[in-house]
Amino acid sequence: MKLGHAAIATLLTAAGACAWADDAPPPLRSVTWLTSEDLHPAPAAGTTPRPPSFALDLAAFLRSRWRGVGHAFELANARRSWEMIAAGEPACQLFAVRTPERERLAYFADALLVAPHEVLVRRDKLAALPRNAAGEVDLARLLADHRLRGAITEARSYGPFIDAQLHAAPPDAKLAHYGTKDSGHNMVEMLAKNRADYSFGFNRAVELGEWAGSVVGAPIAGVDQLVHGGVACPRTPWGLAVIRQVDALFATPDGQAMIRLKMDQQMMPATRKRYAAEIAAFYRDLAKPPPR
Repeated sequence: MKLGHAAIATLLTAAGACAWADDAPPPLRSVTWLTSEDLHPAPAAGTTPRPPSFALDLAAFLRSRWRGVGHAFELANARRSWEMIAAGEPACQLFAVRTPERERLAYFADALLVAPHEVLVRRDKLAALPRNAAGEVDLARLLADHRLRGAITEARSYGPFIDAQLHAAPPDAKLAHYGTKDSGHNMVEMLAKNRADYSFGFNRAVELGEWAGSVVGAPIAGVDQLVHGGVACPRTPWGLAVIRQVDALFATPDGQAMIRLKMDQQMMPATRKRYAAEIAAFYRDLAKPPPR
């Protein structure tokens, strides 16, 4: 992760030198949406189709509700997407995790709250994870353990705490970096096929997927905040104009209904109860987005 973070830091410096926000917003004629997922997936023969992702739902919603502009969808992995956004190119990431570092590059329209990232591990390696009395994984110890093979997606954010731990991992950490195109779905398959022992991601997505029997999630000590994610556009007049329109679309009854449905699918009842106040505030902001 060190090279990835260094590259992003360079992009941040360059972006900070621009004065895009002071320019007049241009007219919107088309929007290019960047996504790491194939929006027309064809499952391989003999496999169980993956449940529809939020990116798919967002693509369908934006295309049907935002008339009068052209919508283009471009496959791009996380690294490529953030390079384009940092350069101020007229393109928005369809769904991205919000982090303080990324907020310096992009405007965000939050569209989803997700339970905290967990360690995703092969079921037969679960007992080998270093855990505290509460059953939470000690991430520093895990990254220093050469018996377990870790795998992460290059340039993907796993949230501030995990990102910092990955950045501080020992140089000889047994941690492989991959440039998978769909931000982690391939990682779960790699675990199930014994190409790695652990990775990081959302346990609920694993529970709903085809590898639920062989891959499980384990909570991480120090990771207890909901993950905010949504549309990300460059900090340019064009990007601000797009985000304002996305805000308005999310605030409509149809937009709120779509997001509530996906939140209910993604969150277990216990998670909704634990974070009830934060979720209620999220829905209030969704209905009445703050001025930008």
